[in-house]
Formats: sequence, C-alpha cells, structure tokens
Amino acid sequence: MNRGEMLGKMLLIATNAHAGQFDRGGAPYILHALKVMHYLKSEDEELQCIALGHDVIEDTDVTYAELREAGISERVIRGIAALTKLPGESYSEYKEKVFRNYDAMKVKLADLRHNTDIRRLKGVKDKDIERIAKYQRFYVEIQACLNQIQAALKNPD
Repeated sequence: MNRGEMLGKMLLIATNAHAGQFDRGGAPYILHALKVMHYLKSEDEELQCIALGHDVIEDTDVTYAELREAGISERVIRGIAALTKLPGESYSEYKEKVFRNYDAMKVKLADLRHNTDIRRLKGVKDKDIERIAKYQRFYVEIQACLNQIQAALKNPD
C-alpha cells in the first residue's frame, strides 16, 4: 500500500461508520476521532489510523474482518482492539489491555485529553466532573507508564 493509502481508507471507514453519531456537545462524532489524531502530532500513518479508528469497533457495526478486507494493517487492528472496551469487561481490565499496547497508550492519552476538554459539553453536571476526574487519573497513569518506557529505552542497563 502506498503512503497515505491506509490513512485514506481508515478516514473513509471511520467517517462512514460514525455517520449520524454526535458527541455529548452535539458535534459530529468523526470530529472527535480527527481531533484525537491531531493531538498525536505524529507522522506515523499507522498510529494516525489507530486514532481515527479507535472507536469504530466499540461504537459502530464495523468488524475486524472488514478492517482486514480494507487492507488495514495488523498493527492498527491490534491498537484498535486494545482500545475497544468489550461488553462485560471491567474498567480495570480495559485499562490493563491499554497498558499492554504502546500504540494504544499513545492514542488513549490523546483521546483522554479530548474527552476531558470541558468546553465540549453543553452544560456541566456532577457526573461530568466525576467522569473527567476518572479520565484524568487514567491519563496520569498512562503518562507515567510511557515515561518509564522512554527512560528504559534511553538507559537500557
């Protein structure tokens, strides 16, 4: 696949999959996926694809088989799988799954950053504050884990 081709396919998949969906603030949901990708500030096409597709399995009818048929790489599929909360999966189980995938941690940081932007809400209720606090705690945990990984890479001894 040529550079940019997979990204174009994922953009089309995510846009079509999230058509008619809106975030809590009333904006088209695809804008959230685009913002998450933007926050990564990365030229890594596969990482960008994970960001665009991070909610397609969990929140739409898209399947892993359809992603494979479209030519989406296994790295991207593994990243999306790590970010997909399964029915019956506890929050702690979900978090552990994210922590096992470096790409998922990078995308989840960007996702949490956007999800904690209070300006996206039409009105802030107590449950919104609680959710934002929970997301902020997860953000700090991921950042600490990524910092440990980066330190280990710099000092392999």
